[in-house]
Amino acid sequence: MELLPEKYAAYLHESSLHPYSQHLEMKDKCWYWVINCLNQEATEIILMNVLMKKNSIMLKKQKLEVKFTEKRYSELGDKELLHNFYNEEKSRYLNLHFITPTAFKQAGKYLFYPDLRCMYQSCMNKYDAVMKDESMIDEETLEQLCENSRVICYDLKSVPFHLEGIKIPAFIGKITIKLTGTQTLANFAHLLLQFGTYSGIGIKTAIGMGAVKILDEGRRRE
Repeated sequence: MELLPEKYAAYLHESSLHPYSQHLEMKDKCWYWVINCLNQEATEIILMNVLMKKNSIMLKKQKLEVKFTEKRYSELGDKELLHNFYNEEKSRYLNLHFITPTAFKQAGKYLFYPDLRCMYQSCMNKYDAVMKDESMIDEETLEQLCENSRVICYDLKSVPFHLEGIKIPAFIGKITIKLTGTQTLANFAHLLLQFGTYSGIGIKTAIGMGAVKILDEGRRRE
């Protein structure tokens, strides 16, 4: 936030839903800082104008300089995302891996298991927050998604997410969702959760929670 233009940083502080997500991920004994920007403005300001020009950052509390050994950038346009929805028959199974602590907030309380309604609603809300010309929030569609989705396999554990001296109850792990109903509804579920791999799912995705990946698309995980 300190690196961003003051006006844009102030806008982000005031927003309840942010146009980006970020998390840390360990792969092949290397740490990756993954930042997903969800619209053109965030991409230009956060990535292109600031972070892509940096070779390191300072962690002030630890008095530690973190150097970037490599930078990579890729882009998935909204037309490409929607193309998969309109032109493919998606599988009736979705395998999800929650790779960082994930939680939801409902009626002022933390919910730390993969509630399907909360998952779909989170993706809908985040999509609408960044796609100003389109809307996915539809109570009837949400009800149909919930009625035609069920978790048939899971491998989860509860973990805390540490934030400024507070422990937020959360979960990590894998689930398999079975989709029934129409093919259009199954495709829509895939679309929402694919978007969720960029936006993050649940609360505090702007500071590392809720990172998720889709695994083995098209196959039921045993």
